[in-house]
Amino acid sequence: MTEATQAAYLSPDARKILEEATHHDGTPPVSDQALLAVTQGRRRLFEEPDAIGTIGEGELDLVVRPTERGKGIGRALLRTLLASDEASTELRAWAHGENPAATALLRSAGFEPVRELLRLALDPAALDKAIGAARRLPEGFEVRAYSPGAEGHADQADDWVRVNAAAFASHPEQGQMSRADFDALTREPWFAADDLRLAYATSGERQGELAGFTWVKTVREGNTTDTELYVLGVDPTFAGIGLGAALLGETLRQMAPHRPNRITLYVDGDNTNAVALYARAGFVVEQRSMQYLRAATRPR
Repeated sequence: MTEATQAAYLSPDARKILEEATHHDGTPPVSDQALLAVTQGRRRLFEEPDAIGTIGEGELDLVVRPTERGKGIGRALLRTLLASDEASTELRAWAHGENPAATALLRSAGFEPVRELLRLALDPAALDKAIGAARRLPEGFEVRAYSPGAEGHADQADDWVRVNAAAFASHPEQGQMSRADFDALTREPWFAADDLRLAYATSGERQGELAGFTWVKTVREGNTTDTELYVLGVDPTFAGIGLGAALLGETLRQMAPHRPNRITLYVDGDNTNAVALYARAGFVVEQRSMQYLRAATRPR
């Protein structure tokens, strides 16, 4: 087994396992935030020939190559992860979709369910109708594309980090995004500056302030185009004026030129306001995933 405690990158073998698992399971087995943490050395990466595991920052991920599942590889790697120094703290882990084997494995190690994540999908054939029914942008606001390299782009990036932290203050992953995380995401192959839209106030005492944003992630593979509402956030001090609903409309308009074969987004199951907003636009639940929690095994 090889171990990279300060991994500067994911090896080709690790990326291949992630790709195979994504294709087989229909969902990425590890979040972008977790992968960023690995590449930045904030989480440890364990690699086996047919499995990878990550641990750190109170989270654990474990992925087994689909063709090699059911052979005890995941159970053995989980034991290794839980024997590491990082495992003494409270730990969280995901079981994606309907996955009885992952659920049984986590429960056997003392994990209990604590959080539900929904993947919602919109039929691409309903995209035009959803755009037509979308709410207009409130008066006194303007949507601009992120402009890397242009004058003031650093301010745009800092604005995004600030508003994202406020909008997701209680979110365990999204709310922790730093400027370094933002910069790393903009270097991903799927990133397109035009698909990061920023809503600024254009009048009143708060003129020039970023009020909200929406970010579309588009991945093309062969003849298939998947678009995802990567994240949509509104500064809580601008809540209650319909800005979130208007930004959803902006999201859908931004997706349309990509001619997507799939349209998805992820939202916490207990975020009832957001779930209702997306349902009104025609999104339906496509997959349910569960996060599990394991109590700390010894004092920190």
